[in-house]
Amino acid sequence: MAEDSSGATRQGFTAPSAASAPDQATTSGADPKAATTNVAAAVAARKLARRADVALQVTDVARAASTLRTIASRAGGLVVSEEVSSDPSAPGAAEDAEGTKASDAQAAWGTVTISVPTAKLDATLDEVAKVGTVLSRQSSTEDVTGQYVDTSARVQTMKASVERVRALMSKADKLADVVSLEAELSRRQADLEAMESQLAALDDQVTLSPVTVRLSTDTAAVTTPEDPTGFLAGLASGWDAFTTSVRLVLTFLGALLPFAVAAGVVVAPVVLWWRRRRVTVTTPTPPVAPTA
Repeated sequence: MAEDSSGATRQGFTAPSAASAPDQATTSGADPKAATTNVAAAVAARKLARRADVALQVTDVARAASTLRTIASRAGGLVVSEEVSSDPSAPGAAEDAEGTKASDAQAAWGTVTISVPTAKLDATLDEVAKVGTVLSRQSSTEDVTGQYVDTSARVQTMKASVERVRALMSKADKLADVVSLEAELSRRQADLEAMESQLAALDDQVTLSPVTVRLSTDTAAVTTPEDPTGFLAGLASGWDAFTTSVRLVLTFLGALLPFAVAAGVVVAPVVLWWRRRRVTVTTPTPPVAPTA
């Protein structure tokens, strides 16, 4: 009996433990889907300001800039700034069979900054990467939740403060009180507008993400010109130096000519008068003949 009871006791103790093991594992383990949902909700509740910087190597900078404008338009964004250096005589410009430059569309470098909705930033970066060869790609995220919440709370507080001053003005019956309350109302309204501007700027930073794309021509297409040597090269170099010297001398003489003319107009009458005066002074008087 003792053994049976002890065995029953052991069975009664171990059986529930074994049966409850899966339940304990289920309750102790977190649901992956629920955890992912919680993390996504937490991230969505944050105010994140994102930006990116991409360096691309392309064969045609002007065409790449046009493609970037199209990408920004499709994403619902805009082009913030664009700077493209187009030079058909650049070494990277394509040449046709006759050795002449094929198009004015070739460019040496360019920088295009677009701004797209933050929710479409990652997809936009993938589209930008297809424009050329990615040399570098950087992105950053700044959490401005604290600053946003603080600024929003200050805006609400200032709005309430402005309403209180307006209520006091409606009850004021003395001119001095009215003047004082108007000055205070103006000051608080100015502070409110400044805070609203800061809040709007934070909204822009959170809503739109700037993407700066730096473009450069394909280095494989750039041919390094050979260093010319020999008699003809020396002759051409000497002729360039001679023509440059002549241009400098002519430029210097042209700059001095107006001053020389002005000096001649002033000095010529003085010199003429001085010469006439010397002739008058140095002319001898004829001797007087003696009388008989």
